[in-house]
Order: sequence, then structure tokens, then C-alpha cells
Amino acid sequence: MLDNMRSDAYNEIKYRIIHFDYIPGQKISEKLISQELNLGRTPVREAIIRIEREGLIEVIPQSGTYITKIDMADAKNARFVRSCIEPKIMVDAAVNISDDDVTTIQKNLDEQKQTALKNEPDNFFDLDQEFHHAFYKVVNKDTVWNWLQINNTQLNRFRRLRLKETELDWDTLTNQHNAIFDAVKNKDVDDLSFLVTQHLHLMLLEKQKVVDAYPDYFKN
Repeated sequence: MLDNMRSDAYNEIKYRIIHFDYIPGQKISEKLISQELNLGRTPVREAIIRIEREGLIEVIPQSGTYITKIDMADAKNARFVRSCIEPKIMVDAAVNISDDDVTTIQKNLDEQKQTALKNEPDNFFDLDQEFHHAFYKVVNKDTVWNWLQINNTQLNRFRRLRLKETELDWDTLTNQHNAIFDAVKNKDVDDLSFLVTQHLHLMLLEKQKVVDAYPDYFKN
């Protein structure tokens, strides 16, 4: 029972942080969160400690507990790591992709298109994640993907926020996804590295527009 409460507290608090229900810089209270979640303070306290280790919460002595602001230095480092790994993943996927994989990824791309038309940023982000994850699965590198997600916290917060900025165009993202998928299917390994690197570069290309829209969300 306690393990379930720990898991529920961790999942719900983290969900609220990454979906900006708790905004960067916001002061939070163990007591209030316990009341909101209808959970005891012990599992909430343990969840806060765990999430603090992941860099999403910070405890400032004699001040309180806060949602961390987005650290763009960490986000840039995370993108650098992905740009070193993901082109190789895609090239290997081009050699190993199956018909079932093609069907699964094509369905994801179709859903991306519909989600973009409906302007559903959270759903689009999840589909974007699933698209990239699919290629790691093709080459049996699921563990690498999971490791990246642990270390991509700040980058993913920025990416999710980027999709909430309505002035930015989602078509570029979907067009690049389709180009990468076509290159994988056609085993066009010469173009793949360029396409993937170009796509990952886009993650932070529009940084200033997002920072200007949400200046208080970012670490100085």
C-alpha cells in the first residue's frame, strides 16, 4: 500500500511539473500537496526528495521548496548528447527496420498530423517522443532511450513549453519527422545523419521566442 502511495505521489507531482500545472519558480508546500492529492505527507515528502534529485525541485534553506526554473545550459548539454547518439540510432534502424515497425511509425506520423491540426501540444509532445523512441526500439536500444530521458529533463521541459507557444509553427517538426522516416525506409544512410542533426538543432533554434514568451520560467 505504501509503495503504491509513493508511486502515486511521485507520478502525480512530476506530471504536474512537466505539464506546467506547477510552474517554474513556484513555491510548493508538502502539506498543501498532500491535501491536493489526498495522500499522506510521508509519500509526498519522499516523492519530493526523489524529484529534487532529478533537478525539478529545489529546497532553499530558510526559504522553502520551489519548482526549479528551466536550465538552458543543461538543455543544451542534453541536446549535444542526443546529437551524438541519435544519428547512429537512425542509421542502424535503416538497416534493421521491419514492416511492422514501418506500420507503427506511419500510424504515429498520421496521429501527429491530426494532433497538430487540433492544436493539442501535450498530445503532440507525447507523439513526438514516441516517434523517436520507436527507432531506439528497432535497434534494441531501449535502455539508451530510458537513460536519455532521465538526463533530458530540462530539454524536455523546454520542448514541451515550445509547443505551447502558439506563434511557432509545428509543420516544420512534422515535415522533418517525415523526411527522417522516408530516409530510414529508403535506407538512405548518407542523408540520415544530416536530417537527424538538423532536426535536433531545431529543438533550441527558437529558444529566444520561447524565453521572451515565458521569461520567468528560465534560470538566469
